[in-house]
Amino acid sequence: MSAELEKFSIPGPDDYNQFYHRYISLAPSENFMQVFGDQVEMLQKLLGNLPEGVDQQLHAPYTWNLKQVVGHLIDCERIFSTRLLRIGVGDPAILPGMDQDVYVANLDYDQVSMSDLLDEFSGLRKSNVLLANRMSAECLQRRGIASDSPVSAKANLFILVGHVEYHAAIIRKRLSGAA
Repeated sequence: MSAELEKFSIPGPDDYNQFYHRYISLAPSENFMQVFGDQVEMLQKLLGNLPEGVDQQLHAPYTWNLKQVVGHLIDCERIFSTRLLRIGVGDPAILPGMDQDVYVANLDYDQVSMSDLLDEFSGLRKSNVLLANRMSAECLQRRGIASDSPVSAKANLFILVGHVEYHAAIIRKRLSGAA
């Protein structure tokens, strides 16, 4: 296995709390960094040209509109990339969990255009791709505590990819009317 493939190989089950398996299982085992970078374009194609008002509609049984979902992706991009960085460099701090509903309730995503939300996500993701590329395999193997559970830096990287894949699948269902 090449050094690049080994560096970005799927984290083992003891690298993360099993809650996150649903996300990590959606991250590719090959071409990981390609998918990591390409998710910006994928979200742009999926959400960048919606008819007016569609991004603020609720689709039962979901409780967030599409702008709020993209806002949630932005919030998680920040939080999981902070975990990736801090754990990867060996920062011994115990990192807190997050209550996603507090973020959605207190950040008014509806006042921001979908275009601006997608641009914000794009900026964060581009920065995180650069960070991941310069982190060594050793950095990615480091472990810390986040949300009261042991987790590796690499697992946080894979959570970032799988989390977007998870929500993109739901968005596709919503937009096709198969909520």
